[in-house]
Amino acid sequence: MNKHFLVTVSNDYDHLTGVEFICSFFKQFSEHQITLLHINRLDAADMNKSLMKMWDKPEEGVTGPLTVGARKALEKSRSLLGKSNMSVDQMITKTVPERYGKINDILREAASGLYDAIVLGKRASYALQWAFERPAEETAKAIIQDSSLSSPLWICPEPEHGRKNVVIGVDGSEGSLRAVDHVGYILSRQDQHTVTLLHVENGAGLDSDLIFQKSTRLLHDHRLVDERILQETAWGLNVAGTITSYAEKSGFAAIAVGLEGIDQGILKRMHLAGGTTTGLIERAEKISLWCCP
Repeated sequence: MNKHFLVTVSNDYDHLTGVEFICSFFKQFSEHQITLLHINRLDAADMNKSLMKMWDKPEEGVTGPLTVGARKALEKSRSLLGKSNMSVDQMITKTVPERYGKINDILREAASGLYDAIVLGKRASYALQWAFERPAEETAKAIIQDSSLSSPLWICPEPEHGRKNVVIGVDGSEGSLRAVDHVGYILSRQDQHTVTLLHVENGAGLDSDLIFQKSTRLLHDHRLVDERILQETAWGLNVAGTITSYAEKSGFAAIAVGLEGIDQGILKRMHLAGGTTTGLIERAEKISLWCCP
């Protein structure tokens, strides 16, 4: 089944970390579709120099005007994807003017496109981080509520060569099970990666055996064999620190968590929606963070 990713592309063609991550993570793109999304800032210095000319081949799916910076970034993105066995007819390029703020525009596009994941590069991640750091403010609440976060968000710093596999923070909640389901779906035919189910013991008294059983069944539904599934427990009052430390030491490419979990949500416990958001995102300097609604 085709997997469709919305990949944000900024004017900064030297920092295409979202594109670089998917190029490094996937073995093949034969069943993937990529939509490259560039949003022209309202205050962009080169807005008056927009290149109205489309790409030479209409089947490449480019819509909207391209600024000078966007053109260079999109060309480099297509080149990187091309080297990763991504054929041109599997790519769509969209360029749109900023309307509601860049993050809100990205999430609106995600909600309308039925994407399997939103892939945010470094710059988009910083803007998203700003929103989550102020959860009580009206603007941040509007971004989260209006978008409904209908697709998983992948926050991708610059990838480090040699990293692979995904660790999932599991607590048995519906949110964490959705994260397990998402990872299983994404990795169903990417057998170069294993999945580690990590339960952090922090005195909550949860049944780790039952959590692992439920999670493993979901992975089996996506045809992941037992040899690709590992189960680990760790003790730590700081769930965020425990998971990221484990992932960093073990060389994981990605951490997956649910947006809603036991005890107000695993992200609440990880302080992702609070004042330490900056610390968590910056701590995982080489690890992609998958946040699953």
